Amino acid sequence: MISFFRILALYSLTAIAVFAATSETEPPFQSGIEAYQNTEYKTAKAQFTAALELDETAAARHNLGLAHFQLGAPAEAVWQLERAHLLEPFNAGYRYKLEAVRQELGLFAGSPKWYVLASAAFATKTWVIIATISFWLLLAVFILPRINGAKPSLGIKTLRVISMAALTLSIPSLWLNLRLLQTGTIITDEASSLHAAPASAAPESGTARPGERARILDQYNHFYEIETEGQATGWISKDAFRPLAD
Repeated sequence: MISFFRILALYSLTAIAVFAATSETEPPFQSGIEAYQNTEYKTAKAQFTAALELDETAAARHNLGLAHFQLGAPAEAVWQLERAHLLEPFNAGYRYKLEAVRQELGLFAGSPKWYVLASAAFATKTWVIIATISFWLLLAVFILPRINGAKPSLGIKTLRVISMAALTLSIPSLWLNLRLLQTGTIITDEASSLHAAPASAAPESGTARPGERARILDQYNHFYEIETEGQATGWISKDAFRPLAD
């Protein structure tokens, strides 16, 4: 039974690229779909990469991830699919494909919660602006009526509700956004050693698996200090780990 579902998941990985985004109009994207349909995965990879250089879309990221998977680079596929899911957090199809590839790599099932990904709907600066404006507006609509000694109008009451809701939403979203931008995945197709210090000659402190998610703790020169989802901690070369914010 397990093998049946595994085969079903892998079949869906070969079929989804055709339907991922039929609304895309850039020639490289359409050429990529045609190449993928014809099992010309190297060509598809090149075309989807060209499409991303014109405009980053979740569909192009998603399809590029599937092309990498077909070319035997599942760890790179995971990063591309994670990025696609980040760009469209409510797309169930993207989430399903991401989970299928992760399971192929022996990683934990599941993907980041939708509200974590939704925090990336706006850039960090935008969340800061929303929070700042909401705070000062909320302060104004509470203080000004008291100064004037007037009874708050319906408009003032409405502004209170809106500004309070915006502030309540923006503060946790800003925090989640900052944490999300500090995550990434292992992009090597072999297990990568973690080191006790930012140097390849330093003693090993653990191992990071291909495609595994990790949170950036620090960085120095050509190394990141990370904590993997398996709770291994150490320094890793920037060639082996890529932040989702790239």
